[in-house]
Formats: sequence, C-alpha cells, structure tokens
Amino acid sequence: MRLFSIVLCALLTWQTFSPSVSADEPKRLDPRSPRWSPLVDVIAKVEPAVVGLFLRDEETGGFNSGSGTIIESSGYVLTNDHVLSSNSGYVVLGKVAGKFEVVGRMPEKDMAIVRLLHVKGRLPTVPLGRSNDVHNGEAVVVAGNPGGRGITITSGIVSSKKTYLDMPNALIATNYNLLARDDYLRFDAASNRGNSGGPLVNMEGKIIGIVSRVNPEEQNAGFAIPIDRVRKLLGRIVEPELRHDRWVGISLNPLAEAAVVASVEEGSPAATAGVLAGDVIEMVAGSRVRNAAQYTLVMDQVLRESEEVELLASRRGSAIPVSLQTVAVPRLQGIELDEHEPGLDYRMYLGKFKKLPEFEEMEVARSGQVDSLNLEEIQADQRDDFALRIDAKFHVPEEGLYRFQITSDDGSRVFLHDKLFLDHDGNHPPMTVSRLVRAGAGLHPIRIEYFEGGGAQTLTVGLTRLDVPAGDDGDESDSEAEQTPVEVQFFRVSASDSESKPTSDAVSE
Repeated sequence: MRLFSIVLCALLTWQTFSPSVSADEPKRLDPRSPRWSPLVDVIAKVEPAVVGLFLRDEETGGFNSGSGTIIESSGYVLTNDHVLSSNSGYVVLGKVAGKFEVVGRMPEKDMAIVRLLHVKGRLPTVPLGRSNDVHNGEAVVVAGNPGGRGITITSGIVSSKKTYLDMPNALIATNYNLLARDDYLRFDAASNRGNSGGPLVNMEGKIIGIVSRVNPEEQNAGFAIPIDRVRKLLGRIVEPELRHDRWVGISLNPLAEAAVVASVEEGSPAATAGVLAGDVIEMVAGSRVRNAAQYTLVMDQVLRESEEVELLASRRGSAIPVSLQTVAVPRLQGIELDEHEPGLDYRMYLGKFKKLPEFEEMEVARSGQVDSLNLEEIQADQRDDFALRIDAKFHVPEEGLYRFQITSDDGSRVFLHDKLFLDHDGNHPPMTVSRLVRAGAGLHPIRIEYFEGGGAQTLTVGLTRLDVPAGDDGDESDSEAEQTPVEVQFFRVSASDSESKPTSDAVSE
C-alpha cells in the first residue's frame, strides 16, 4: 500500500486539467429521439463539471472520498467542509487525476471552496441557481462520487423544500420560531457516502443545493444545503481581500442575478477609482463575471498574482473601465497591553425575549464583573428569560489573520471597536457563526449581546490564527492554512479606555 501511494503521488504531480480531457463527450442523439429526454440533457451538461475528491487517511494509509462541483472555470470547486479532513488532496475530473488545495472553509455551515491546481484553459462549470423558489415535487439530479468509484448520477424529486434537522419532530417544531435555524432541502434521489459535497441540480441544469447528509433510518432521505445560503456566505468563506492582504473595498449583492455593487468602503481603492453602489461589474482582469459568487472567485485568482485590478463596470447602460491599485487591508488597531485587570463587565436584563432587546430602553436588573466568559457564573440563579450586555477587551498576541467565532443558545451579537461584526440573533439551539478579521497586536474593545429564552444555555467565543504558508512555486500558496487556536484573554474596560476609540476600518458591513 505504501509503495502504491508513493507511485500514485508521483504520477499526480504532473497531470494538468484541461477542458479537452475533462470528461467523455456524450454522443448526441437526434433531438426527436425519445431517448434524449430533458433529464438526459441536464445530466449531459452537469456531469463534466462534477469531481471526485480524495484525501489521505493517515490511520489506514488509504483515501477517504467526497464530491464537488466546479463553479468557476479556472478550477474553483464547491463542496462540504466535512469532506475535507486536510487542506489538500487529490481530485479526479473525467479520466484525469490531479491535486487540489482548500481556499476557504466555514466549518459551522459545512461549506468549503477548493481550487484545482495545474489547470490549463477554462474548465466546464455548473451555474448556481436559486433555492428560494423550489417546489415540492420538482425533478432533481444528484451527481457525485459515492464509494470513491467515480461520478454516478441519480434522479428524483424534491421531497420537502424546508426541513429542520435540529428538531426532533414536527409537533415540537410548532412551539418554536424557526427563522434563525438552518433549513435543508430534502430529496429522494439515491445518495450514499461519498456523495457529500456534490450538487443537487434542477431541470434547468443549475445547482440548488449541496448534498450533505443522509438519514439511513429513513428510506430515500437525502438532505442538501440550499444554494441561497451558499451564495449569501460564499464571500465570507473565501474572503480574497483579507486572505491575500490586498484591499479593493467592494461588496456585492450576493443574491442578485448580476454582479451588482451593494456598497463601497470609504477611503478604499475602489472608492478612489470611482466605483459606486449600483454599478454592475461585468469583467475582472478580462474574465466575465455574472454574479457575486463568480466575482469573489475570480478576484481570489487575480489577487494571488497582482496588486493591480482591472475592472469593467456598467452604470446606467454605459461601460466604465476601472483600474485600481490595491493596498494592504486596514487592521483593527490594538491598544498596547499595559496594566489592565483581567475580566469582563456585564449587565443583566430580565424579560421574555425572542430577539435581542434594545438595551438602552431597559432597566438593569443586575451588574457585575467576572474573571472569564463563564455564563453559569454570570447568570447565577437566573436560569431562563434574561439578556446580557458584556463589555471587555480581548487580547490579540500578534498581528495576523484570525477567525473569530461565537457559539450561543439563544441569540447573540458581537461588536468589535463599536462596530457590528457578527449577528447571530434569534431563537435557536447551540449554533456557531464565525468571520475572518485582520487584527493588530494588543487589546481590542468587544461588546457581546446575548439573550436566553429557555432550555439549555450556551455562550462561548473562540479565536483561531490562520498562518498562510508561502508556496515554493507559487501554485499552492495562499491556501486555507493550518489553524492555530488562540486562548481568548479578556480584560476589563476602564474609564480611560473609553476616551479613545481605535479605528474600526477593517470591519466591513
């Protein structure tokens, strides 16, 4: 097995992905033939862009397998985070094998983007659709790599357009507001281990979900992450400007059918170059972009290689060429660690809440200080029906790229430097949200808002350093790096600290 693995790795290092060898072209039948059905037509369009992913199992020496879909022609693949046991692996596209690296991942939402290496030319893709208008009974196709045996296609229907996997049954669900919980598309097409990360495709040949789970205790019960959730979060999964430390300053509408500029950061290179909210980005560095997801992935490719970005935008029907010079992403500026007392200040408010309240309009029931973010110590005998506002500073040991996360049951929000950073409001079970930030060394003001409606109580935060490695040949640099957890140390806010507010430019809306 070890000799086989060494030979396989040697073979995979030189193979190049190109459109001419991506898959066998199906023989076209006469369009009038009953064999060439709409289903066959969709499969013929989708199959060439579905890949098998293989990752080394360090314990057995073999490979674990999963699936993915090429969604950008330079080789960006959409998949599940749980498929990726490491940050690199092997991929099979058609009859060609090669290597991939992880570009970005969002573990709490089970989403990830990987990039095929050594791509030549433009690869086939499957376009992203919408999941907001899915109907029960719609015909769908599932494509993937079950068992690692290569791409297999199954078909079926959408069984339920909205299923909640964190609820034990429908009766109990009637007691909860489900808007803050993640829903899934349920389908009845055959799906097995290895299908994870593959596409759920409608009869327009567009991805409407990522196949992510099956329930072996129920017949034909497969579940997919709705593609609208992917579209909303893809920018935060990849974060090309933060990862490559090259600031552009453009945010796009993630659900628009075009690459519509939603906002431009004040003082950014994009603002200086004259880009305005409402502009439509048509091309980036000569590559056409059709939506926010494609813009993000093309920008990731461009920022790997250049500090200059050439855009073609349109404004009220007029073409506008834009040339901009990127600069380093603004950091959250820390306060030097001097004599500060460890701990957090909190205020408690009583009441029945389904969302976070307006704290300024409420009466404080109790206030105090604790040494650490210990919810049990803060709440004491108050088990349910309370809200908290917690103020402190947290310590960043050295400048770098970090993932900040919060896990709460129920709703929570995080403000860094007095600016909203994470919004996790609403009634929900223990759930995690995270976001990347470039922060300087030192202390950073933080405010955490939280409410507990009933049942279990959870409130924790985490900080992880992402050390981006430099590749030897440039091909494999800037991947999702090894993650290093950092102990979150809190310090109390003093009166002198409130007189000066460090810049918050690095926190975008």
